[in-house]
Amino acid sequence: MKRAALNSALERLNRYVLANNKRPSKVRNIVLEQAFLLPQPFVADQLVEACQAQRISVGTVYNSLEIFVSARILHSITRQRGQNATYYEWIVGEQTRLQVVCEKCGRVSDFHDKAIERLIQERRYSNFNMHHFSLYVYGECKLCKKTKKLKES
Repeated sequence: MKRAALNSALERLNRYVLANNKRPSKVRNIVLEQAFLLPQPFVADQLVEACQAQRISVGTVYNSLEIFVSARILHSITRQRGQNATYYEWIVGEQTRLQVVCEKCGRVSDFHDKAIERLIQERRYSNFNMHHFSLYVYGECKLCKKTKKLKES
């Protein structure tokens, strides 16, 4: 992501902080910048590790993640992967996101399907105005399926 996108996220964070009577924090901004550098999706432990060099506490990282999700900077999703894990991804404008998720190894891949996108976008919801959507399809990736076949033979 480009610097302009980070600046936009920082602006959104500052608006959220002011609107919700929270204290502005330079440390929180550093956490956001560190999160911005991580590959998508990422888990909290990756962000904690990235923030260790700046001596930012684990609690501050987790509190910041909650604020980023509330401010609609990050989107969180809990996925099964042997155990529950919460992953974070950037909310970029009104981006539509279609992804397949392997339940065995946790690999996530984007896919594009104009028919699905059109179907969801054309759908009308009473008392609701949709801005964007995310669709996750869960199953087993090709690599895990191949590994499973090798083990069975």
